[in-house]
Amino acid sequence: MSLSTTSLQKSYGASRALNGVSISAVSGRVHGLVGANGAGKSTLVKVLSGAIRPDGGSVTIGGWTGSALTPRLAQHLGVATIYQDPGLAPTLGIAENILLGREHARFGTILATGSQMSDVKDCLDHVGLKKPLRTPAGALSPADQQLLEIAKAVYRRAGTVIMDEPTAALGDADRHRLFEVVQRMRAAGVAIIYVSHHLQEVIDLCDDVTVMRGGEVVLHTSTNATVVDDLVTAMIGHSIPPRQVEARALGEVALSCRAVTQAAGLQDITFEVREGEILGISGLVGSGRSRLARVIFGIEPFEAGTMTLYGRPYRPRSPRQAVGRGVGLVPEDRKRDALLMFLSAGKNITLPKIPVRHLGWIRLRTETRIAKKWITELGIHPPNSRTPPIAMSGGNQQKLVIARWIQAGSRLLILDEPGQGVDVGARDQILTAVRAAARAGTAVILISQEVEELQQIADRVLVMRKGRIVGEIAQDEISEETVIPLAMGSVQQTSGKGDQG
Repeated sequence: MSLSTTSLQKSYGASRALNGVSISAVSGRVHGLVGANGAGKSTLVKVLSGAIRPDGGSVTIGGWTGSALTPRLAQHLGVATIYQDPGLAPTLGIAENILLGREHARFGTILATGSQMSDVKDCLDHVGLKKPLRTPAGALSPADQQLLEIAKAVYRRAGTVIMDEPTAALGDADRHRLFEVVQRMRAAGVAIIYVSHHLQEVIDLCDDVTVMRGGEVVLHTSTNATVVDDLVTAMIGHSIPPRQVEARALGEVALSCRAVTQAAGLQDITFEVREGEILGISGLVGSGRSRLARVIFGIEPFEAGTMTLYGRPYRPRSPRQAVGRGVGLVPEDRKRDALLMFLSAGKNITLPKIPVRHLGWIRLRTETRIAKKWITELGIHPPNSRTPPIAMSGGNQQKLVIARWIQAGSRLLILDEPGQGVDVGARDQILTAVRAAARAGTAVILISQEVEELQQIADRVLVMRKGRIVGEIAQDEISEETVIPLAMGSVQQTSGKGDQG
């Protein structure tokens, strides 16, 4: 089944989210959709899923044409939307999630027929999800939750599947599993719209690609006829010059970890990071890299080993103690763990260091001045300190969190996947801000599974696997060929240019 749009229009006040958008997705082909944060992709997906109505234009799905789509009608027409954060019932089992809304009832009890359960098993086999049917959806890994969402679409015989950032939280192995499922769906004649910030992934997986900028379609082409640089230029209006890791004078040791061990997943972690240094940490999902960040920030305790911060013993029992010692954390899940989504940008930025008068009154003018300074420096959009994060794109939300810790004067800044769910232009701005913080003497720990990101910014990289540091790679040796084999355990430990920890 094919899906197309004609001259879609959608405005929010004076802001035009969609301006004459026309695209088409054809049966048996994967159509990539890319653009910077705020380009209009999310609005387009919401129109196609029936979540919002356009102000003008039309949508054609199979033999139906109109603009008054609702979620129920979109599903009836065979459209399934799979979001970055799966919309599953976490306490229900796998089979119950697939059958939700399509069960049979007898004597007041919801039941599934034998034929339904047989169909469920066939769908799970099709997507390669091999878990017991009663496994709660909330107990599944992010990759398996994505596969469960796809199994739901297969069960409902969706002719068009929209996938919105499906690999944002997945490691390389899980990405390849997902790609195989997408390719099987394409072979079965499903029309797929694939939204992603991973441009090489789009070129490798998709047949066609549409680039949006400022609510408009600025490029439509076959992926065989384009390269990543072409997409970047179309997305942001100019190319991004290659950057070289700059030489910085390093100061004293900021953080030193010695044999830090945590029964839940860290073993004998030993390293140090200095003032002005950007230390990269990489590894597959589950390698312990995010757990290490939580330990340093006082979210989780450690049982053995020692840490020192600027030469003084450091064992934070809470994030409050860590912040009091000058440590900031940009967590992997900014919406859940960092931002107050309905408070203003200004209050989010100044949260760790609220300007107050005597008797606790907040200096509102000072708060606004500080917020405006960082909104301007990091290019946060909309450039209004009163705008809440809920009204911002993912890239601008990420910049808000980074602004929070830089303005707070953090001496040690930990960033966990700062480029996740962020377009290439916003990522460049974020890395520029991180470099500036390092030049000012901040010690930076940057956690990322994106080797290209580490190549652009890290002075050296530690690779983790199964809770251990399994190797150190010097800046001029950072590549997929050196990082990935260590992360996967296919080579033995390497010392790079020598252990600095």
